[in-house]
Amino acid sequence: MKLLFTNRLPGYTKLFFYSVIFSFILSTTAFSNEKNKQSVTLSVSLDPALQDSLNPEHTLFIYARAAKGPRMPLAIVRHKAGELPLEVQLDTSMAMMPQMSLSQFSQVVFLARISASGNAMSQTGDLIGETAVLEWQTLDKPVTIVINKKY
Repeated sequence: MKLLFTNRLPGYTKLFFYSVIFSFILSTTAFSNEKNKQSVTLSVSLDPALQDSLNPEHTLFIYARAAKGPRMPLAIVRHKAGELPLEVQLDTSMAMMPQMSLSQFSQVVFLARISASGNAMSQTGDLIGETAVLEWQTLDKPVTIVINKKY
C-alpha cells in the first residue's frame, strides 16, 4: 500500500515520514491500553497518633506485594521516615528479580513500613500501613497508604 505522495519523496524523507506515522500508531490507545500500564503512584503518610513514635532517621520501605503468591516485594523503594508525607512511583523496573515484577501480577497489596533497624524483614516495633487488594493496572489516581499501626 502506498501512502498518497510518498513515491515522490527522497529515500531518507520517506523513512522519516514512515517512522513518524508508525510512532503515532503505537502511541494510540489501541496499542497502549491499561493492560500495558507500567507504574503506579503512591501517596504515603503517617497517622498523627503515631507521630511520637517517628524517628526521622529510620528507614521507610514502600513496596508492592502480590495478593496471592510469594511475599517477596514486586517493586520497592527506600526513603527516610523524615521525608513523610511523600508521593512515590513504583514501576516494573523496581523489581528485586525480573521474573517477579508488578507486570506479572494484576492483584497487589501496597505497603509502607518504617524500620528502626533498616532491615528489610519486618520486626517488632516497626510502623506499618497497607492497602486492601487492588487491581493496580486499572488505577487512575494515586493510591493512599496511611502508616497507622505497630508491627
